[in-house]
Parts: sequence; C-alpha cells; structure tokens
Amino acid sequence: MIKDIPTSEEFDSAAKAQFDFAWDIVISFLLTLEEAKGYADVEDEKAFWETARQRILTSLIITQQGVELAIKGKLVTISPYLLISGNHSDWPKDNDGTGVSFSEFRAIDAQDLVRVHDTVHEKKLDSGFSILFERLRKLRNKAMHTVDKELNVSAQDVVTILLDVHEYLYTDENFVSTRRDFLNNSAATHVFFDTDHVEGLVAKEFLIVFSFLTPVETLRFFKIDRKQRLYLCPECKYESEKYDPIEPRYAVLRPNEPDSEHLFCFVCDSLHPVERRDCPGEECPGNVISVEYDVCCTC
Repeated sequence: MIKDIPTSEEFDSAAKAQFDFAWDIVISFLLTLEEAKGYADVEDEKAFWETARQRILTSLIITQQGVELAIKGKLVTISPYLLISGNHSDWPKDNDGTGVSFSEFRAIDAQDLVRVHDTVHEKKLDSGFSILFERLRKLRNKAMHTVDKELNVSAQDVVTILLDVHEYLYTDENFVSTRRDFLNNSAATHVFFDTDHVEGLVAKEFLIVFSFLTPVETLRFFKIDRKQRLYLCPECKYESEKYDPIEPRYAVLRPNEPDSEHLFCFVCDSLHPVERRDCPGEECPGNVISVEYDVCCTC
C-alpha cells in the first residue's frame, strides 16, 4: 500500500511558498538599494551586487524548485502516480506492513515534467513556458553544480522570471495578491500581531518592480499600458504613509477616456472613483481627484 499521497493543492501551496521565498530574497536587495539612493555611488552599487550574487543565484534555484512543484501539482490532478519513476523492481518495500510513503519512491526527473504534462493534459503548456522552463532548468543546474564566475543573474532577472512563470502557471491568479497574502500570514504576524505595514510594503515593492519592467512586461503582468498617462493611486499613497511614504504613480484611467471616472490600480487590483475637476494646486494641471481620499491623483 502506498500512503501519504500528495494532493495538487499541497503542491500548489509548496510551489507558491518557494516563489515567495525567492521573491523575498531579491526584493530585499532592491529595497535596500532604493533606500541607499543619494549616497551610494557606482562603485558602492557594484560591490553591493557582487556581495549579493550568491544569494541571488540561490533565489533562482528556489524559483526553479517552485516551478517543478507547480507542474507536479498539475500532474497530480490526473494521477499522483505519474510522479513515480524507475523500474518496479526498484520500488521501496513495505517491510512492516504499514505501507510505503509516497515520498520514498523515486520521482520523475525535472527534464521530463513538461513532456509528461503535455502528454496527459488536453491543454498543453505554452511553448513560451517550455522555452523558459528549459532555460531556467539549465541556469539552476549551473548555479548548483558549478562555481562559474561568468554566471550572472540579476535580482531584476529573477523578479521577471517569477512574474513570468506565475503568469504561465497561474494565469487566473494575481501575483500581487499572492504576495500580499504571504506577508499577511508571515511567521512574524504570529508574534507581533501587526499587519498595518503590509499594504504600504506591497506598494513599495511593486513600485520598484514597475519602474524597471518594460512596457510589454507591465502590460502582460499587470495589465497596465505604459502609453497611458500614469496617476498616483490614492489608496496606495495613503497606505504607504503607514510604512514608508512613496509616490505610487502606476494607476491608469479605466476606460482611457477624457471623462473617465475611475482609476485602475494593479496593486490594489481595484477601481477607485475619481471626480473630474481641476486640482486646487496652482501649478498642477491635473483634473483627476480621488472621491475616497479627496486628493489630486496627478500631483
């Protein structure tokens, strides 16, 4: 008898935990460098990233582990036994009659996951994902098995990869919401009982990320067209005051019309009502005023 058979939900939970762990590592470096702006010069920044190099590679390894777990979760929806590899003669024995734990069996190799998935699932994984998976798997192997000094992966690279694989694997889910949930349920909340800072932290993290993503990437990951005029999200600005004041200029009018009465913010994942009247500020040409917070979303 085989016992302790995992479920797809358990694999999904484990995969997302790995993604969040990898995100934690790289975003911490990006936040630190953001705070150091103004007094860290080019040489300081170069030394900073050199010191962070190994941890960034570790975050890449963790990301790949998360991807493998996510694909395994999709295989388990068909049958958990698709994850078992090797000859039957090599299977572990039930020596005491209590059953053999599923985890004792040899697991399918990572390089076979996409092929097996596409064989048993009616809807195959996107070809773009397959290319990304193979690239990520090879980078992970280099990071784990060599000390190649030419292997350079930036924190920005890892962030983009995380957003990319999440978009492929969990198309109907919002990565920002997933990140927010992890922060609201982090280990620290069980001893400090305080999550007031979470919304402000999430806003700051994704403002940094938004600043270096390409227009194509912001449209793909956040549904924000950079060709539109960007406005301050009134809610993110209010929440950031509790953590670290920022200028969260990443909201857009939706629909993008001259008389539109709503701002969409991908961090809040919601529409904010606005009134189209002139800003009282003498030098501000804006006419988008938050109904909820009574502040100008231009200045």
